[in-house]
Amino acid sequence: MASRSLYVRAAVVDRTGTALMRKIKIPTLLVEVPPSVVNLKGYVVAGQVFWHSESKWEVSRCLMCFKENTRLEMMLCDKDQAIIDADVDEVYIAPSHVVRGIKDFKSPVNLKQQLAKDQMNLPLVTNTKPILDSFLDHQKKDDMKKKLDMLETEVASQKKQNAKLVNRINDLESKIRLNDFDDSMAGPRKKQRVNLKVAEEVSG
Repeated sequence: MASRSLYVRAAVVDRTGTALMRKIKIPTLLVEVPPSVVNLKGYVVAGQVFWHSESKWEVSRCLMCFKENTRLEMMLCDKDQAIIDADVDEVYIAPSHVVRGIKDFKSPVNLKQQLAKDQMNLPLVTNTKPILDSFLDHQKKDDMKKKLDMLETEVASQKKQNAKLVNRINDLESKIRLNDFDDSMAGPRKKQRVNLKVAEEVSG
């Protein structure tokens, strides 16, 4: 099975959902994604959501309503518990395909009927082990890339510092060979000799 190419980190900002969804007693989450990551404003999108809870990763198919490019309302569709655990403040979403455009529902009954139809358009693959393994494989590669990027940054910084140190050492070695010291280097020694001369005159 080919691994999914798009996993978007999202922050959970509200667990009460919108008023209309509360009215039909369907729990939802409001989450935010970084700007310019996805451009699905105005659409209901089917996909999957992954989150870490109690030392393990969980996954569920979901419906996502993108009212803004960076803000969406999410309904979980597979889990027995219809809402993600309260201690989870970060999830990963994997949009699969657009189900429909956003509509204004005046009637809660019509909304509930539409959501039942929408769930018939969820990804056909259920959340079996390969789906979760694919995500975990992506996470491992992503974590490794972050570590490599940090190491490359550190190496570049160390090289820059070492280059400055080498240049300074070369400059000092050149001065030693030529017996060429500027006043800034001789200054402390001159000051020390003056202080010693003053001390001798005072004691004399």
